[in-house]
Amino acid sequence: MRISDSGRYNQMNYYQNTLQNKLNTANTKIASGLKIQHGYQDSNVNNQNLKYGFEENTLDQGIDVANSAHTATLNTDKALSELSTTMEQFKTKLIQAASDVHSTTSRQAIALDLEKLKAHMINVANTSIGGEYLFGGSKVDRRPFDSAGNYYGNNEDLNALVSANNLVPYNITGHNLFLGKDLDKQKRITTNIRMLNQSKLHPDIMDALNKTAEPQEVFVQSNDTLRDLIGDTDDDPSNDPKEYFYLQGVRPDGNAFKAKFALDKAYTKKEDAATIADLLEQIGRAYGNTSSNKVVEVSLNAWGEIEIKDLTTGNATIDFHMVSSDKDVDNLNQLRASDARITSYVKSPFLTDRGLSVLHGVNNPYDHRIVDLSSAFITQDNTPANRNTKLSAILGPKAVSLEISGTRPNHQDGTLNTTPLEPLVLSVDSTLQDVMNAIKEHFQGDLDVEISEDGRLRLIDHNVKNTAHDSKTPPFDGPHGLSLSLRTLDAKGQEVKALPTDYASEYQKTYFTHTGARLVGNVSQVVPKSMDYATGATKLAEVMGSQIGAQSYVFKLRDHNGVPVQARLSLQDQGAFLELPHKGGGAPYQIPLYNRNQNPPALTKPNEVTYRQLMDAIALAMNYSNQDTKVYERAQAHVPSQESKEAFLALLQQADTRVDVNLNENGQVVIHDKIHSKTPMQFMFFDSHSDDFSPDVLKKDAPSIRLNANNALTIDQPHINFFKQLDGVIDSVRRGIYRPDALQDNYSEQMRNLGIQNNIALVDHLSDHIEKVIAANGAHGRSFAHMLRRNEVLKSQVQAIRGDTVGTDIAETYNKFSQLRNNYDAVLSSSSKINQMSLSNYL
Repeated sequence: MRISDSGRYNQMNYYQNTLQNKLNTANTKIASGLKIQHGYQDSNVNNQNLKYGFEENTLDQGIDVANSAHTATLNTDKALSELSTTMEQFKTKLIQAASDVHSTTSRQAIALDLEKLKAHMINVANTSIGGEYLFGGSKVDRRPFDSAGNYYGNNEDLNALVSANNLVPYNITGHNLFLGKDLDKQKRITTNIRMLNQSKLHPDIMDALNKTAEPQEVFVQSNDTLRDLIGDTDDDPSNDPKEYFYLQGVRPDGNAFKAKFALDKAYTKKEDAATIADLLEQIGRAYGNTSSNKVVEVSLNAWGEIEIKDLTTGNATIDFHMVSSDKDVDNLNQLRASDARITSYVKSPFLTDRGLSVLHGVNNPYDHRIVDLSSAFITQDNTPANRNTKLSAILGPKAVSLEISGTRPNHQDGTLNTTPLEPLVLSVDSTLQDVMNAIKEHFQGDLDVEISEDGRLRLIDHNVKNTAHDSKTPPFDGPHGLSLSLRTLDAKGQEVKALPTDYASEYQKTYFTHTGARLVGNVSQVVPKSMDYATGATKLAEVMGSQIGAQSYVFKLRDHNGVPVQARLSLQDQGAFLELPHKGGGAPYQIPLYNRNQNPPALTKPNEVTYRQLMDAIALAMNYSNQDTKVYERAQAHVPSQESKEAFLALLQQADTRVDVNLNENGQVVIHDKIHSKTPMQFMFFDSHSDDFSPDVLKKDAPSIRLNANNALTIDQPHINFFKQLDGVIDSVRRGIYRPDALQDNYSEQMRNLGIQNNIALVDHLSDHIEKVIAANGAHGRSFAHMLRRNEVLKSQVQAIRGDTVGTDIAETYNKFSQLRNNYDAVLSSSSKINQMSLSNYL
């Protein structure tokens, strides 16, 4: 065998290089701790390495995001804790203010403290960290609240991506914190006319056994008799007529209702008498209470006012209005136009309809000298009339004159004066002083005529005697013949409706509150099923709580130019229409209320009409005098059609340049005049059957929408408007109003002030709401703490698995390295020996 030098060299070189490469690979594994350095070395190991590397990076990112979100929740928690502490201080000062011992100065000091605490809470609500506001929702780059507490953020969550497809919210929005709702709370409402025990207030008239007792102002209690509540004209309780109650409101399920019932006021034995508790039970039945189930709780508070509590948590729909009288009528206007005594339970400073042609004086049952006009004189500017007020500022626009009639006051000896009295007519340019002077001069006798601070006209006949003796001391219970009637006449001398209804006896027929350029309704539109406030897309039927059929609502208004207009929303089986008076005196324009987004054009059925369409109708009516007759005619022609809809949209486009109609954050309708800073507009909206209490109407509840109403005051409800409610609390303290009707006959917006006592319960709710939000934010924080721990554990596990997959076993690799090193040394040694061999050695 012959071995050449070349063959020997190549063989040794091959083995040497191979071992060298294996040694290098083993050395690299030992140095790096990895099985491979490049993907081509082992595609399976490389793929696993990439996979676990991605998972590790994702977990790192999740940990960073969770850390950031957790820090945000900690910052939020600090701000919320500050809010909670401030609310504790606020409540403490409010309870101090609830004491009657305070002077005006000390009460104003408390109100100032409360104002500063509210300002501090607004500053806390505007907390920003790193240039981002905590409570602005997704609008983190701007202050969410202004100095008045108005919210400009949104209700959108900020979410942290803590892992693949796992978004977790971590912020508390200002809407949820300050404009949210608590579904564990119940709505509670109250009347705002305090009721005194008439038997104790007028013992000389009503109490046969204690006629000489001193009069006492004592609030009625539920075990008092109905006679104690209503009063009487004599001391014989057995001859009293029945008392008829006219109740309107909304039940817990959102359905509007009317109820009329009578209770016997008379009794021969006091233990058999009807009590106020019987009245409260009857009211509860009207709301749906049965012998086995209660849906509302009706009670009497410490000030003789009726309170109603919805027993279903989360509900916010109940409403209440009631009047009573000894006269049985089928229409409330018949009652208002009569001389019957009306007992009211709710009052509001809302301008009422000029819907009466006749007003009568009502005899005072306790002082026969006095005759009070059945309605107050409130001007068109919604202020009580005074002596210098002209009749034209009080009466409706069609009235030209006022006719005054009645019967004369007594003779000087106390006997009745039956001499006929001719009617007296005064121009509407006359002032109330002229009216008072004319009545005194025309009626003659020893007569005084007064006008109270709340605009009530009173006649006093000083010739009415005490039946027991001739001295001029109470009770003045002698015969009285004085009476008064007012009638409004038009230019032709015909009777015309121009006299105002009383602000306490009216329910739906009230004008929106006028504030600068805006008209605001006071009734929040709430969807009963969800208890959310309505939006433009909400259907009327959803708020009514039932399916609706043909209905009719009246718009009484002054439009954008101050022109009086009476329009009608007509919900017919074939569709919804706005009826506006024809400018040429013909039949009314009948404008179809199209849905702006619906194509092709179609008439909207009553159950499908939305609030946006209702507000469109209001906008069109408020812009009535600015519109062209031809556009009205095109809008009502060939209905439904594209041409008609285009004309309708053209009317809306023109109206939108002057008037904006929307729902505010409390679900109330707001009409905004875009041109005038003090709008000449007025607006009233009511059901055409609002005053109807006939048997046919009472047989079946009719769904109804109310936008503004003289309704009961809301003490508490699930919805909150934090800073606006605090404003009401502070106002109560500043004005020293401890309970509703504390100011009694003062006609002002304070009629609807809850008072300090009720506001304590409201502040309790607001404090509780903050605590719930603190708990929710704490849950967010704990959630992110758990996520951090979980992601750290997962990261460790991924790193371990990744190490097992792509990491090398150092001991094993070192052993292989040693073996390879020995082999390599052996190859080198063998190569050296072979290279030293020659032919002579071989031989």
